[in-house]
Amino acid sequence: MTGPEARTVAKVLVLLGVGILAQTTFGDGMRVDGVAPDFMMLLAVSAGFSGGPDQGAVVGFAAGLASDLFLQNTPFGLSALVACLVGFLVGWGRANMLSTRFMFGPFIAAAGTAVGVALFVAIGYIVGQQQLVVGGEPRLVEVAFIEAVYAAVFSFPAIALMSWALGVRVPVPAPGEPLPAGAVSELPSRRRSSSVRSRRRRRTRAGVR
Repeated sequence: MTGPEARTVAKVLVLLGVGILAQTTFGDGMRVDGVAPDFMMLLAVSAGFSGGPDQGAVVGFAAGLASDLFLQNTPFGLSALVACLVGFLVGWGRANMLSTRFMFGPFIAAAGTAVGVALFVAIGYIVGQQQLVVGGEPRLVEVAFIEAVYAAVFSFPAIALMSWALGVRVPVPAPGEPLPAGAVSELPSRRRSSSVRSRRRRRTRAGVR
């Protein structure tokens, strides 16, 4: 493992530790109708949005594994499997269909989290966790909606922190949209090359080699 890779792993582990700490210290106190925000699932979604399918799957698996170890009372590995799938799906959608603009973060975080809730309940039911379907479809919709709202609310800091941890730039906003605090915009390659050519032409005209 190279130095940059080791630093990336270390930053991701620190961020996952912060997520566990946030979940256990004040996440449970934010319950609405018995539903608390799922910060670990949000980190999995943020990894897919910021880093793509591969990093989304790896970070999602790690986030889910941490959730299995410290938070969940369901079979070990269930959260890891679901978060891995969600991270991959969000990353795949980012690479193929979804916009990567920062301002779309809340919508993608909400959708990814809702999918995560549905997958968690479906896979859990298959492996014998019938308690997950107590209340039927109305309760599932309610839980997914509340989790999705929480994910949208906390999406901006989660995506920004995950982008920092993975060493990637925060997705660039659309023209006219303000950059988030701390974000560094990246000009398209065409603009950069055009700027370089313009400077060269000016230097040539001025007689500078």
